Amino acid sequence: MEIINIGNRVNNNYIVKLKKGFLLIDTGYPEQFNSFKKKLRDQNIGLKDIFYILLTHAHDDHAGFLNELLDYTDAKVILHHLAVDRLKKGQNSFDGGCTSYLALTFCRIMKLLGKGEHKFPPVDRSERYMIIDDSTKQIIEKELSGTIINLPGHTIDSIGLLLKDGSLFCGDAAMNGFPSLNRITIWIENINNFQRSWEVMIKKNPSKIYPSHGRPFMKEDLKRNLNKINNLNLYELI
Repeated sequence: MEIINIGNRVNNNYIVKLKKGFLLIDTGYPEQFNSFKKKLRDQNIGLKDIFYILLTHAHDDHAGFLNELLDYTDAKVILHHLAVDRLKKGQNSFDGGCTSYLALTFCRIMKLLGKGEHKFPPVDRSERYMIIDDSTKQIIEKELSGTIINLPGHTIDSIGLLLKDGSLFCGDAAMNGFPSLNRITIWIENINNFQRSWEVMIKKNPSKIYPSHGRPFMKEDLKRNLNKINNLNLYELI
């Protein structure tokens, strides 16, 4: 399976070649759309070549320029049913907290830079949605040649995609790099759900894990750090 990353230092934008057209994993911040278009052209891929957009969850760095993509493409958005209202609001839940003092410091800096509320332009395009449920899941998985996985913990609407070749796109169910520690994402809504999602990912036995932030890594990293989740304290962002 051909995987292309046209993201930046902040977030990854994975493009996956399908039998027909391309799948995009998430968008980026609203202001990154022009840069995204340029990088897409550099890969000789047109906006109209994007047939599907998998939204791993509704946060500003994942759904920021979703409206623009829907304006310029005929792509369908694959998403968790709980993401629909969050997209319409232009903001996800603020339940939970930061997973370390380092993460808390980073979040405070992002707040000073105007990213503290994680707001993004509201998206209300239900006619373009492919909401994952019992009636659609098998159809969606056939189109993507993969398996949709529920990965709550970072947010309740978090999902991932496991391709047939073992590549797992996990969104923010794990991270790799500053300011995360031990592959644990910097914000967790529910620690128990987060831990169970790691256990699910490990059990799926992926050949490689592709996070939305940081470089791909192996499942052994999750195994090695799984017990560290039990010792987490969540720090409220005030």
